[in-house]
Amino acid sequence: MTSAPPAAPAGALDADRLRLLRTTLAQAAKSPFYAPVLAGLGADDLARAGFDVLERLPFTDKAALREAGLRILSVPLAETVRYYESSGTTGTPTPTPKTKADIAANTRGLLLNWQRILSPREDKAILLVPSDIAPVADAMVYGLEAMDVFSVRAFPFTRGVSGWDQIVRICRETGITTVLTTPGLSLHFYAELKNRGIDPTAFGIRKVLLLGELLTEPMRAMLERMWDAQVYINSYGSSETGTCSTSCPEKRMHLLEHMYHFEWVDPGTGAPTDADTAELVLTTLTADARPLLRYRTGDLVRRVPGTCACGLGLPMVEVLGRATDELEIAGRRLRPYDIEEIVYAIPGLLGYCIRFEDDGRALLCLEVERDHQDDARCAEIVRLAERALAARDLPLEIELSFDFNELTKRGGGFKNWKLTHVVRT
Repeated sequence: MTSAPPAAPAGALDADRLRLLRTTLAQAAKSPFYAPVLAGLGADDLARAGFDVLERLPFTDKAALREAGLRILSVPLAETVRYYESSGTTGTPTPTPKTKADIAANTRGLLLNWQRILSPREDKAILLVPSDIAPVADAMVYGLEAMDVFSVRAFPFTRGVSGWDQIVRICRETGITTVLTTPGLSLHFYAELKNRGIDPTAFGIRKVLLLGELLTEPMRAMLERMWDAQVYINSYGSSETGTCSTSCPEKRMHLLEHMYHFEWVDPGTGAPTDADTAELVLTTLTADARPLLRYRTGDLVRRVPGTCACGLGLPMVEVLGRATDELEIAGRRLRPYDIEEIVYAIPGLLGYCIRFEDDGRALLCLEVERDHQDDARCAEIVRLAERALAARDLPLEIELSFDFNELTKRGGGFKNWKLTHVVRT
């Protein structure tokens, strides 16, 4: 691993960020989507603009991006080198073409902390990717190549590309030490190993870097126990935004302020707020093909106070999930964290969903690991779950499941919490 980074990375100084903002505004003005938004600002205004100018601009949201399609681009499509789309979990997929400059900037963002977690010629990585048209796969490859880290890319759910038997064989033959994947796929990989009689803790995996979907701290801690490996919430971002936060060796998420400008707003009103938990709004500072101005991520984040022991002088946050990822049960508003701090503290569970019955009952369905399905262990799981629910006054009935893929229709990977964790009969 490389030595500790400076207190703030290059570009994090106010003067640097101001220069990047002005470049971003000028670039965005070339976009058919943003040109009318910036029409009231002349070239001189853009050249002298400060961050306060953003307050005069409207928000950009996911619906607007979907409607704009390729009109969001500030460069001709022919000047981009890679075409991607978002996952489409909240609607029609959004096109996200990238130029070489976009790819290079995103790679620099990943490397800021990857260089302190991964070791060239020591770590060997396998990338388990649920989709071959999302930018995350290429982003990981570019980052690993830049660090001279060996990697294998696999698409276990793309027919004819790579099945689980082949993936297991490659891991053994090449001595894979690191897995980069989504939380859902990490659980699936774990289960595939167990189904083959392989102990995942003895499979040689030392590091697991997770990205691409909501990952709460309780789930991260559970995965760390299951794999007996160091598990990192590798990065936070989206196909639309790129990587805007990465995890340091201390497993803290740092906002990349040298690449983005962040605002904190009330998720209901959009008004600025000093609350510890708020919706994150961002403006890209290094995007070339498709700058975003005041983009409402729809995600709730919690500020983490203090300074990080890793030495990186960038703000710390905890990503809590989409602002809409709330359920009401018996008058209580619940978020993923509320459920997962219960579920993932119980040994022998791989996942869960909340199922709403026609009669109004809410059931907490728990996926039981293969070697915990005997009567005694199942009884203990139910006892622990009921005790934890009672302590929090949550009126959920318990149901154990041994065929979770059929129950949730989750497929190979999932990014929207509700798609996997809420079922209505």
